[in-house]
Amino acid sequence: MTAHDPCQKFLRFAESIPEESTLCIFHTHVADQMTIDMKKQLLSVVEQIGQTRDVFHLYNNIQDKDLHLDEYVNGVKREQTIVETEGHGRWFKWLLKHEALLP
Repeated sequence: MTAHDPCQKFLRFAESIPEESTLCIFHTHVADQMTIDMKKQLLSVVEQIGQTRDVFHLYNNIQDKDLHLDEYVNGVKREQTIVETEGHGRWFKWLLKHEALLP
């Protein structure tokens, strides 16, 4: 199995969901099990989906241990690091300052 295979399945699954629905993709430690190529491919597929529909991708363990939110609204990407975390959840620091997540 290549990095491309599971991501293509994910893309086909996303395409099976009605287009008027916003996709919310959440994962944390699953990314620890992914190769760098799989992580890059996953981010690419999420971006591809975000060009045609609204997507919120909430995750950690791709670039680092912090919690990230990538938003694709009307095809426009917005990336935020929203929480600084200790790897096992012993503590976290909220990074947003009274900021609305949506414009």
